Amino acid sequence: MHTGRAQAVEDRAAAIEEPPVVSNTTNNQATVLEAAKQHPKVILFCVLMTVGPMMYGFDNIIVSVVTAMPSFKEDFGEIYNGTYIIPSIWLALWNAMVQIGCMVGSLANGPLADRYGRRTTFSIGGLIGVGAIGIIYASDLASGLDQRRGVYLAGKTLLGGALGLLNSTCQTYISEVAPDRLRGPLLSLFTFFMVVGQLIAISIVYARIGMTGSAAYRVTFASQWACAGCAVLVAFVIPESPTHLLRRGNVEGACRSYRRLYDPATVDAGMRELAATLENEDNHQQVVQDETSYRDIFKGTNWRRTRIIFYANTLQQCLGVTLLSNSTYFLELAGMSANKSVMITEVGLGLGLPANVISWFAMTMLGRRTILLFSTGAVGLIWLGIGVAGCWPDSPQALWFIGVMLIVVVFFYGLGVGGAYPVVGAETSSVRLRAKSQGFGFLVNGFFSWAFNFFVPYMFDADEAALGGKIGFFFFGLCVIGVIIVYIEIPETKGRTYAELDEMFEKRLPTRLFASYVCENHIAQVTNEKALED
Repeated sequence: MHTGRAQAVEDRAAAIEEPPVVSNTTNNQATVLEAAKQHPKVILFCVLMTVGPMMYGFDNIIVSVVTAMPSFKEDFGEIYNGTYIIPSIWLALWNAMVQIGCMVGSLANGPLADRYGRRTTFSIGGLIGVGAIGIIYASDLASGLDQRRGVYLAGKTLLGGALGLLNSTCQTYISEVAPDRLRGPLLSLFTFFMVVGQLIAISIVYARIGMTGSAAYRVTFASQWACAGCAVLVAFVIPESPTHLLRRGNVEGACRSYRRLYDPATVDAGMRELAATLENEDNHQQVVQDETSYRDIFKGTNWRRTRIIFYANTLQQCLGVTLLSNSTYFLELAGMSANKSVMITEVGLGLGLPANVISWFAMTMLGRRTILLFSTGAVGLIWLGIGVAGCWPDSPQALWFIGVMLIVVVFFYGLGVGGAYPVVGAETSSVRLRAKSQGFGFLVNGFFSWAFNFFVPYMFDADEAALGGKIGFFFFGLCVIGVIIVYIEIPETKGRTYAELDEMFEKRLPTRLFASYVCENHIAQVTNEKALED
């Protein structure tokens, strides 16, 4: 039986001694590199959690690159104008149903992670992934063409559920354990390792694209077992989130986890700060029960936070990530050879990694909002150029221009939106509702990914609209909408503690004032420091 939330906060706060030192999470004066040297254990555990995003990146691109393999098209495709293609309906379903699964997994993450913990939820995602990959691996053993396609679809849908659990749990965990100064780069590891997964997938396919027989693509499917197995092992290695344990009233367990993550000398201070943040949120929102529900994220000031999470998780679709993930097949349909189209995709993903690393420092120096605006605007102009080039579909020069510009899109996407959107989505939510807010964010992400993965293939596939490069005009328009949304709705959260963000949302500050606002908590802290010095 759960005790009242107010009493629970008092009990856990009273169980923690008065801190002799400052907390780990309040030093905003250190550089990113200095903060990294101070918190090696936190960084290690956060990196281990990114096996989920890496598995997601692997799967996110595997449909595109595998469909470029002649052996896969022979077993799962059909002849159209003398050559094997994958029908639009099946290509759309394979892409889209993964996202449906992600939506279900993300929605389940909130109650599962809050009730059983982040570690258990992560292990469940890994185990489901192991089974789903087995179904995908054996899909070609079905007797008929439609049966093979259907079994493959079932495996992809189940795998999507696993990925939804892994991704939302990963971001919830990192947002709860990352020090303020490292929060941006560590949350941005989601995109970095997603691109790593994509590179691994496309490299495996590139090495086997000329091979014949089902073994050519089955090895690609089997390699994904490594990520799923690692996810299960990681769940046994990482410490549970202190935030989750403290919310459940397990003060002793929270202190043990905090000690494994940070300098043991700062446990008391960190616990008191975390307890104070939870107490402030509970008092403001007048919470009297231990459990929360998804309804809470739409109430009061949480509704504004939820809108920001919604926008952050849809922005990447405005920049055309669905087409980028299908760029291999897209370029092949436009007339480029399979080898060259895979090579271009591989180069683009290779440039995405350094771009994402640059975004870690850019978001720390310039801010999340600034690089979101820059990235969205720059990518919009590139899509406009691709649309113009698409007006000459028979020109080899125009085709190569489109291929090169797709590489440039990946780079500028990684510089801004790719690195910052998971950061904004994770740090905007309140501490009390983080698991459910992350679940909602990935639900939204999954829904829009499903929608785009379903209709975008119809826009470029040979047996449907066959727009070719003209599809760039569509994404240019979406980028314009994205710039407007970022400017109006997404505030600057750079360098803010969760207590400071709570204060600014509670005061309903206009978006433009977040960057310059001086919090009352900060004023009180400076006053106390001066008093101590005197």
